Amino acid sequence: MPKFPQWIQQLSGSEESIEPVLVPGNWFVSRAFSVPEELKAKELEEFAELSVEEMSPFNLEQLNWGYFFGEDSNRIFIYAAFDQKLRRDLAESDQYDYAFPDFVQSFGLRFERPTLFFLLHESTLTGILLPANDPVPQTVVGITMEPEFSSTDLESAKSMITQRVSGQVARQDEPTLAIPVSDFTEVDVLDPIYRRDWEFKENKARPSIQLTPYGDYVGDPLHVAISSSSKLWAMDVRKADAKEQLVKKYGWTLWYWRATLIVCLLFCLLAFAEIGLFALSKWNASRLIIALEKRPLAEEVEQKSNILAKINQITTNQLLPFQMLDVVNQYRPDSVYLTRFLAEGGNAIQVEAVGLPTSDINGFQEALREVEIISTVTISNNRVANNQSSFRLRVEFKPGALAPQILLTEG
Repeated sequence: MPKFPQWIQQLSGSEESIEPVLVPGNWFVSRAFSVPEELKAKELEEFAELSVEEMSPFNLEQLNWGYFFGEDSNRIFIYAAFDQKLRRDLAESDQYDYAFPDFVQSFGLRFERPTLFFLLHESTLTGILLPANDPVPQTVVGITMEPEFSSTDLESAKSMITQRVSGQVARQDEPTLAIPVSDFTEVDVLDPIYRRDWEFKENKARPSIQLTPYGDYVGDPLHVAISSSSKLWAMDVRKADAKEQLVKKYGWTLWYWRATLIVCLLFCLLAFAEIGLFALSKWNASRLIIALEKRPLAEEVEQKSNILAKINQITTNQLLPFQMLDVVNQYRPDSVYLTRFLAEGGNAIQVEAVGLPTSDINGFQEALREVEIISTVTISNNRVANNQSSFRLRVEFKPGALAPQILLTEG
């Protein structure tokens, strides 16, 4: 389970880093079993629990145990240790993400041939035998040396482990034991002794650990992919009830931190919104002040504009009859004189006139009727006195035929 430093990473969806407490692997008894193919995934833990009871003389309640399962090979590696033996080492294990035997650091390695390699953690040297192309160990043998061990002690421990692994490979008297390697002569025994490089920076996209040759040994480093969280939890050796309490504890705390993070985000959003509204209100206030300052000037301009519009309207209405009279006067014969005129509405005028020959009056009327912008021409009150004709001429123009002349403009 994750502890506090990884929660923020988990909330962002990234893979959490692994911080285990590692206990000496040689305190554990271990064994590999073949898992029946018909066994369902949810029954795997029950199978592991039954296998622990089979391989240990102690009751399950007195053991700390875990297991590692390989889906492709259908093999499971189970390890268990007496509770009293590990109590001191696991006293503060709830402060870590997981609690493992030290040899678990190699779980996930694969070799093309059966391989025995050696892993050093603190003063414990462990030999791990892996079948070909199988990450599930067949045998794990560990020896704890003195804290200040020498290279001679290391070589001696390595030799003893090799002999014990060879002897275990030769044993086939337990039918439940999965033994893919039955001939130790086929095993590649690696010369380097590997140790975890704690300075190695994990790739968050593909988390792994690095094992590098220890001391004067040479060789390429080994990279071990970190298993999924469910597998890591199954490999953890803490008691089931303790792990359930950790799930509840950290699960609730994780929920609490998620809720807290959501509240903080909402608070930040509200704060930004408040700042935005405050800035907008300040901007509107400044615009309102400017508008109030310029309002008298705007009202004065609007007032002048209205006055100009009225003057233009008055002037236009006054000048339009003169435009109509000007059109009529353009077709007036020299023998006809206009004496007075009167505007009718916006597109007609009445003209009183006198003329000498009647033929000129009739020609005047016909000439006006031919003008395109004039709709009707009528002559009435035609009188003759003293060899002189007087008449009234009404001329109606087509709507919109004459454009008003605007003499006054805004300036």
